[in-house]
Amino acid sequence: MIRYRFRTLQQSLFMYYSAVFIVFALIVAGLLYVFLANDIRSRSEEQQKQLGASLVSNLDQEVVKMNNFSMNIVYSNLVKEHFSHYLSPAEGSEQGLAEDPAFYKDTTTLIDVILAIISSSNTAKQANIYDVNGKMLGAGAFNGQMNVDLTQRPWYNETWNRNGWRVITMLDGGSLPMPTGEGESDSRYVSLTRVYKNGNYVSQGVVEILQDAQTMFNYLHEIQAGNEELHIDVIDERGSLLYPFSRSSSEDAEATVMISSQDLAMIRTGQYPPGEMQEVVHTDSNSPQMMTYMTSAETGWTVIVTQSKQSLFANLNRMATLFIGATFGMLLLILVLSYLISKRVTLPLHRLQRIIQKIGVQDLATGQDSGHLFKLDHPSSIREMDELNDTFVRLNQQLMQSFQDMLALKSQETDTRLFALQSQMNPHFLYNNITNISIMAEEGMNDQIVAFCGHITAMLRYISAPSPEGVTLSEEMNYCERYLECMKIRFEEDLHYTFHIPEGMHHIRIPMLLIQPLLENTIKYGLGDSPPWKLYVGGELNEAEETWRIIVEDNGPGMEPEVLTSIQAYIASSEEWERIPDLAINGMGLRNIWIRLKLWYGSKAQMHIENRLNGGVRITVGGSIRKERG
Repeated sequence: MIRYRFRTLQQSLFMYYSAVFIVFALIVAGLLYVFLANDIRSRSEEQQKQLGASLVSNLDQEVVKMNNFSMNIVYSNLVKEHFSHYLSPAEGSEQGLAEDPAFYKDTTTLIDVILAIISSSNTAKQANIYDVNGKMLGAGAFNGQMNVDLTQRPWYNETWNRNGWRVITMLDGGSLPMPTGEGESDSRYVSLTRVYKNGNYVSQGVVEILQDAQTMFNYLHEIQAGNEELHIDVIDERGSLLYPFSRSSSEDAEATVMISSQDLAMIRTGQYPPGEMQEVVHTDSNSPQMMTYMTSAETGWTVIVTQSKQSLFANLNRMATLFIGATFGMLLLILVLSYLISKRVTLPLHRLQRIIQKIGVQDLATGQDSGHLFKLDHPSSIREMDELNDTFVRLNQQLMQSFQDMLALKSQETDTRLFALQSQMNPHFLYNNITNISIMAEEGMNDQIVAFCGHITAMLRYISAPSPEGVTLSEEMNYCERYLECMKIRFEEDLHYTFHIPEGMHHIRIPMLLIQPLLENTIKYGLGDSPPWKLYVGGELNEAEETWRIIVEDNGPGMEPEVLTSIQAYIASSEEWERIPDLAINGMGLRNIWIRLKLWYGSKAQMHIENRLNGGVRITVGGSIRKERG
């Protein structure tokens, strides 16, 4: 094999340096391009996902406002009194506004109350209350009474079948009972209906909340108007197209949605995972589109966000052009630097060769002249090596310090996340108990409210106290007992509970609000069968292994097999976690407790959930022993 022989050392170095640097630069540039391209794609996917989540959240808020409005009407004592005395009079009675001043006064008062709610929060366009005979009382765009054929309303059958659960329907303006002319046929309205029941849970009629579709979907319209390449579709759980609302039937939905019927079927069957960007084809232009969809757990609506692939990845195309130009510039710079380096290296090379020949290993080790070595005109070269060594030592020390700082920061981050997870419990707790107080107030339970508020005051004092190092088990159990006393005020003799905690466990430190959510979860889901309902809270201490366990049992119907399997799989999957996952603000319950146990106890954390053979659920949590500091 014939090898090319360079005439000078400078030529040889120039070629070798150039080849090495160019290959290295091309590899780095290629890897950097791939990284940046993937990063842009990931950012685009995350951007679409966040947009979809934002749109779903906005729609959920609008529906929740309408739902809360309907619930306020359903549980209003004024509405109950109106239904029982005026809106549904006795058979043969012909009561009217002009004939009965009291009827006129109460009716106008009720209309004023509903109008006050509408005007204060812009909750809805119209609120209608129907009795079983079709007599309607309306407030909003139309204020007054009228008779309608209730069976002809589009939501009639489904609303009665739901028996109190809400029903959301898109309606044409022309089908609304609004004689004032507000219901134009080219307008669209979102209707939320539910069956109204009296104190004996007997169905009395229907409450209907109407919101202008333009108001309901205004946020979506503003987002889409700001980007011509962006298209948003909203499909309800029945398959009907809600937005854009030029059409309403499920047969026309596939023709109106930007994506093909095949892609729409993939969404409905779950073959396209929610939140993951997919490449689809535009139904009209056949141009490539990037699609992401999110499904609301609140309403069951599916929000589909599509955007032109070219516009979504415009930055990637610009980056590719800049990268090509930068790569050519870098190659030219490498050639210039290779020439300068090779020239610079060859100048002192013969001096360096003599030094290498005369300096032994000991001299290199000590970094000192032996007295007989050849002296350079610029002896600073060896001193520079010493300085380089000192620089490396200092750098190593700085790296060690940075590593320690990183560990401290990681510990601080863990404590911060633990406190954040704990703080998520507080709004959840307040919401549930304020609801309980409201219910007792409506039932006139004044003495129980006083006791209830006393317990809540102590509980709030406990919650508001900072606890970065946790609380003792006795403090947590005292909080749990107050919580159960509040529940016993509500359920009276239908609720029984028993505590059995060994004395030796009282000073063990645990995360705040670890046991009470288990009790709250049990009361919420475990009291489905007939009373009496029984709760048992017990403790076990293993001093040999320095571990503790708390067992919570109930005599309810037990946990659904699908739910139980899902939670058990979630706990088992934590062995493969690379980092502790985050929770949303509504992430209360068993998964939150398991994450907090993992943050506190790591591999020592325990959590077991199983259905008991004789009915009910047994939940066991535990960890290593942390005792109160003396």
